[in-house]
Amino acid sequence: MRSTKITKIAALLAALSMSGFVLTACSSGETDAETSDTEIVIDDETPAEGESSADSETESEAPAEDDDTTEAETEAETEAESDAETEAGSETEAESEAETESGSETEAESEAETEAESDTEAETGDAEANTLMPLIDSMTASGEWPSLMEVTDAQMIKDFFLVDVSDETYEETIFMQCPMSATMTEIIIIKSTDVDAAVEALTARQEKAQNTDAFYPADVERAGASIVGSEGDYAYFILADGASEAEDALVEAIKAL
Repeated sequence: MRSTKITKIAALLAALSMSGFVLTACSSGETDAETSDTEIVIDDETPAEGESSADSETESEAPAEDDDTTEAETEAETEAESDAETEAGSETEAESEAETESGSETEAESEAETEAESDTEAETGDAEANTLMPLIDSMTASGEWPSLMEVTDAQMIKDFFLVDVSDETYEETIFMQCPMSATMTEIIIIKSTDVDAAVEALTARQEKAQNTDAFYPADVERAGASIVGSEGDYAYFILADGASEAEDALVEAIKAL
């Protein structure tokens, strides 16, 4: 009987031991599961932090790349502007050179035109040279004569010399005068179809010279010794030192025509 009780007690203890083992195992299993779950949660969260770090690095790198791009664009724009300025400077220089060349060409053309005008004037002057000038030269070739200037203004000739060059009977006329008032000298030659009328006009000039224009004593003397005459179709008035010798030279020159 006692043996039976001990056996029961031993069995009960064994059963209790098994129950405690089972409880301990279950408790340990739950703890391991929780630990495992916690680890899973941590593992799940860790990559998120990694991603955040990666994003931060990407964001950090992105501005750097933007800065590099901006600097590159700025340099490119600066170079482009510099090239544009250089091209503009080259164009301006080219335009300046073109203007200079154009100015040189214009100046050359102007000089050429001036030379052409001078040549034309010289030719015109030669063409318009008074045909009676050789007669004047024949008179002034001998003796001493002051510088003489041809007077061509029709109004001045009419007012001062009292000769109307528009007279239809006058074929050719020449009026020579010394521009120096201190030396009164005049030679007038008129080729006319009415020589007597021409002589009359020249006589009026002689009288004005003697009575009005001559002022200095030497001029009064020259005017008093002045000569009005004619030869063939020519009438003439000579007021100069040595007027008689000048008349002889003129008459010979007219006869030689």
